[in-house]
Amino acid sequence: MIIRLATIFILILVSSCGFKVLNSGIDYKITEIITSGDKRINYFLKNKLLLNSKSNSENLIRLTVNTKKSESIQEKNISNQITKYEIKISSEVQIDNLKNKKSYNFTVNQSGSYNVGTRHSETINNEKDLANVLIDSVFNEIFDNLINILNDS
Repeated sequence: MIIRLATIFILILVSSCGFKVLNSGIDYKITEIITSGDKRINYFLKNKLLLNSKSNSENLIRLTVNTKKSESIQEKNISNQITKYEIKISSEVQIDNLKNKKSYNFTVNQSGSYNVGTRHSETINNEKDLANVLIDSVFNEIFDNLINILNDS
């Protein structure tokens, strides 16, 4: 009896607290994606964003993405040989909601480092693997911001 009353009491408190569940299943249609900057990163971002776009949605979105990738030396060993590189990806995103004619701007920054391999092919593979991880992180952040923007409007 006490357990039932406690359960009902907790349900009443939780249901009336004003907490709003974020709708991650929002549908939108990207009418246009304008990209500039690093072509490889933009190619992957564009494909991932279009994959989540619904063709019959009323939420019409236009995206402008400007992506920059920079690579720098992070570490050298005692004999002045490079042992680690750092990659930084910066994407400036503009989302134009064509339904309510509002525009939103934000910047996504991701960085990471990779080790130099004993062979050149290992180093190239390490760089590509890190770049793919960073691209996924940039996409997830853009997608989360897109969902937040569409939930607010």
